[in-house]
Amino acid sequence: MMTSDGPGWKRMVVLFVLVVVYLCVGAAIFSHIEGDPEIERRLQLEAFLKNFIGNHSCLDHEDLIGVLREVNQEFTFALNTLRNRTVYTQWDFTGAFSFVVTVVTTIGYGNLAPRTYPGKVALVVYALIGIPITLIMLNYLGQLLTRLSTRVNKCRLCSTKPLVNKVLNMVLIVMLGLTILFILPASAFSYFEDWTVLEALYYCFVTLSTIGFGDYIAAMSENSLGTRGLEDVYRVVTYVWILFGLAYLSLLINYISNVFIKKAEEMERLTKEKLEAEVSRLQQELSKTGKSVYKTAANVKSSVKGKVWEAPSNGIDQETGSVTLLRIAQLDES
Repeated sequence: MMTSDGPGWKRMVVLFVLVVVYLCVGAAIFSHIEGDPEIERRLQLEAFLKNFIGNHSCLDHEDLIGVLREVNQEFTFALNTLRNRTVYTQWDFTGAFSFVVTVVTTIGYGNLAPRTYPGKVALVVYALIGIPITLIMLNYLGQLLTRLSTRVNKCRLCSTKPLVNKVLNMVLIVMLGLTILFILPASAFSYFEDWTVLEALYYCFVTLSTIGFGDYIAAMSENSLGTRGLEDVYRVVTYVWILFGLAYLSLLINYISNVFIKKAEEMERLTKEKLEAEVSRLQQELSKTGKSVYKTAANVKSSVKGKVWEAPSNGIDQETGSVTLLRIAQLDES
């Protein structure tokens, strides 16, 4: 059981081993799934580059490498420049707002980062203050969602069967949360960002779980809103959704964690009870055996009363050749 001092070392070691095994299994799974496709993509890219260089023999290799290096640093800007599109700074107010949201929520997409030394120093100070404040706010927001779910849980969808009613309320809470914070936003992202529904759902989970790979970023890539003002509104709404979604998913993950903890404690309790029962049974068997030995010893003592133990003068029987260790002689009662 959990104590006020926290989990013991044994439980911590078991949990650490479990996490390491889980990580190793995950590494093996993703290595198997993603390894061959990556090699295939790189072979295709290699063939494309060789074909491109072959068709443009006038290009110098070093110059091409320099162009690719520069484009890699500002890919979106380079792409829009080649398409003759107007490029706005990423560090305007709405762009900076999206950046600080990813900082204080620890999502960290990686698409936008300070390049100057003052910016990097400011980021460290800003994050040290902003992350705790945001966590406190998300904790309060999670408590509000918990109260809301408690009220929903009191609904009587099936008043005749309390267990069925509890299950239905839990399903209702989960479905409401998934619909409002996953399905509807994923549909919007799929429309505005030109993603598939699966890609949009993937983005929702990666973002709200603060994994934040940065391979998909809503409200930052080119979208179909057209005007700058609508894009700003879209971006702000997106990050408000992130704040509520973080609280909900954190609440859901905490619930799953508590279920695992309770199951582990229940298994530990059952194992402890079985061991205690087995030890009690063994103690009873030993007690019975001890009583039996004591009773046998008492019978032996009673049967040899009036007799004396003496060592034989000659330990070897001449007739049988057997060895006699002790000889019992009847004592004279008189």
